Amino acid sequence: MEIPLVRARYAHAFAKTLDQLGVPTDRLLRAHRLSPELVNNQDGLITAYQLWTFAGDAAQREGLAELGMLAGQVPVVEHGDFGKMVYQAFTLNDAILTFCHNAKIEYSRADFYLKLDNDQAWFCRGPIDGDDPMQRQQVELYVLIMMIDTIRLGAGSHWQPTTLYLQNNDAKGLADAPLFRHANTRFGCKATAIGFPLELLGKPLQGDIAAFTKPENESVDINFDSDFGNSLRRVLKNYMPFTPLSLDITAEIIGIPPRTLQRYLKKSGLTYQEIIEQLRYEKALPLLQDTQQNILEIALELGYSDAAHFTRAFRRWAGMSPREYRRQNVA
Repeated sequence: MEIPLVRARYAHAFAKTLDQLGVPTDRLLRAHRLSPELVNNQDGLITAYQLWTFAGDAAQREGLAELGMLAGQVPVVEHGDFGKMVYQAFTLNDAILTFCHNAKIEYSRADFYLKLDNDQAWFCRGPIDGDDPMQRQQVELYVLIMMIDTIRLGAGSHWQPTTLYLQNNDAKGLADAPLFRHANTRFGCKATAIGFPLELLGKPLQGDIAAFTKPENESVDINFDSDFGNSLRRVLKNYMPFTPLSLDITAEIIGIPPRTLQRYLKKSGLTYQEIIEQLRYEKALPLLQDTQQNILEIALELGYSDAAHFTRAFRRWAGMSPREYRRQNVA
């Protein structure tokens, strides 16, 4: 089993939009185990389950069927290294292919593709995830705006789609939104798709590309771990600096029952405590090497109740005490 993961920037965009609309978000974020530290670390990872349940819950509570469209107004170029790679493409064709090829940098289940049909090109997105229609609608609308923004890099900032295929059914008032008003929009389709003239693919991108720096990492690993244990470590690692998680809370974040989580762990030959201990060890090493924190402060930051418990655990990991490790590894 793979745990679907997504960049925290998408939860941040929804939370920021709600704030701008005057909607209190603190309680809603906490209900979905999304702390301010997690959401504001936009390149960090959260579970996709957290994102779509948070977005769907917010839209449902506030009666905002179009929330995903509002949150999706973030320009593609502001989506981390992924956005910068798209923006640095030479032509629209190159930009869309770059988008499709690298989308898994942002979401581990991303499925985008470009389809050519006579004189028409189609920028497409495969199945949208979510447990209910409102959740899927918010995800699809956000993605739709990203796709349109990418096409506008070559077609011009005022370009409007004339043909849209959406996976969700028409929601209250959605067909009357300005984006859809003048487009031939079909709902309930198998894929999200935006049709546009084939000739646009050869258009050079518009805008001042030099205004944006190149991605920090020229070669980005575009594949999230499909292994259950590794993807679980990715989830827990984001919480380690802030909140040690129980197995029950971790299962809630992933969106599965605790017994199912235990079953997957057993199948992978792991225990929950082993993963927590491994992550604590990884976190402890730079704290011992690069900080002036004393042993008790490090122990508390890692979730131990006192220095003695931390020292015993560290000795199991490294064969020496934290103090001995610090003496040997600090210049």
